[in-house]
Amino acid sequence: MAAPRGSLRDFQENLARRLAGAGAHDSLRSRLAVESGGKLWLLQLPDAGEVMPVPWLCKVPLTKRWYCGIVNVRGSLYGMIDFADFCGAEPTRRHAENALVLCGQRFGLNAGLLVQKVVGLRNAQEFKAIEGATGDKPWIAGLYQDHEDRRYQELHVERLLLDPAFLDIGMLDGSA
Repeated sequence: MAAPRGSLRDFQENLARRLAGAGAHDSLRSRLAVESGGKLWLLQLPDAGEVMPVPWLCKVPLTKRWYCGIVNVRGSLYGMIDFADFCGAEPTRRHAENALVLCGQRFGLNAGLLVQKVVGLRNAQEFKAIEGATGDKPWIAGLYQDHEDRRYQELHVERLLLDPAFLDIGMLDGSA
């Protein structure tokens, strides 16, 4: 049975309040957990920026499939990237749990990551680093496991935003 629409809105509003209320000390310990492409991801709170429902978007022609288009957030334009599709997984199926994580503002790039859903805030102390495990991308900062043996990849947002593959949204050879 699907959750009532109001409960998703309440969850998102509560999460936004918690993100805004997190102090500097908390932001160093806390992570935003999201699910994308069937994987769990962690973002440091200062990098997570803002989480919001997916707004209306304007498609941009001749861009790669994972570049969804441009969204207007309170008068500022953001490029919306389907993070799962960018990572090589199936494109994100659109539904009410999808969220847009605005993550580039502090690095001077207005980028938003479309994710399957927001899992919530997590304390970094809840995780154990997986020794010897490394991510296959330079923007994966680490691999972690929680007390329920779920695996998380930590996203290093600045490295992602500087990755040439992330910056290259145009289709030159006609492929998506």
